[in-house]
Amino acid sequence: MGNEIVSYSFLLLLVVRLAPAVTSNGADVLRLPSMDSDGMRIGGENNGRHSSPGGGWAVSMDDPNDPAVQVFALIKDLVVGKTMSIYFPYIKDPTSFQFFPKETTRHIPFSSEAIPELLRFFSFSPDSKQALAMRQTLEVCEKEPKQGEVRGCATNIESLADFARGILGSDSQVQILRSSLLSDPSTPLVQNYTILDFTAISTGDIVPCHSEPYPYPVYYCHFQLGAESRVFKVYLRGENGEMVDSVFLCHMDTSTWRPGHVAFRLLGVKAGESEVCHFMAAHDLAMFPVPK
Repeated sequence: MGNEIVSYSFLLLLVVRLAPAVTSNGADVLRLPSMDSDGMRIGGENNGRHSSPGGGWAVSMDDPNDPAVQVFALIKDLVVGKTMSIYFPYIKDPTSFQFFPKETTRHIPFSSEAIPELLRFFSFSPDSKQALAMRQTLEVCEKEPKQGEVRGCATNIESLADFARGILGSDSQVQILRSSLLSDPSTPLVQNYTILDFTAISTGDIVPCHSEPYPYPVYYCHFQLGAESRVFKVYLRGENGEMVDSVFLCHMDTSTWRPGHVAFRLLGVKAGESEVCHFMAAHDLAMFPVPK
């Protein structure tokens, strides 16, 4: 067990285990666990929901009782021996979050304008949960960035590399950090975890990317220009004995965040007066440059 942390030049980033090819037969199309009827994550900002802390995974912006919001904390909460209630979803099929090769998906349109064609291609009913998830993911991916923000969706390993290079520098070596997978499928979505140890990994330009519900793997990445971030590895033990090497990402400047963001209510802070940190699940990732 251990964090998935790899140092690459992006020329080597293509060495990835790739999932099976997409086909137009609805029965053969890969569906992310989040697209299943018993736990679909909805991306986007509709109906009071938003993708990530600044915009990425689906949590309710208005419901502090949503289990998925049990991920937020402050740096001062990193205390060895401290117990916290944290949400970590179990991933049934880790390969469903690994990119397809560009050649597999390049002929499939990725646009809201092409939704009728996409519904036919993937054999989705227009009123199905899969169709709704696809529409909302495309909405997230097509949303105009705020001033000073860079955002985009990576549909293959090459587009992820391009996004990272555009922010971290074309000659950067990049580390990709993920939380470890849960080993026990019976582990509760939310349980008490005790901090065993933690390590500061990087400070500065850090790009978080969040898996979005779609018929094939899509990652929403975002970055606030000039806003420092920090990333830690935090070693946790659940009350059921589950061990997790988790990614703990801190956004140090929250002045541009929505004042009503659920994190502020949970943590008792206001926009701009404190950092906001969150534990990242294994289906999401953080990218940052290797120090030269």
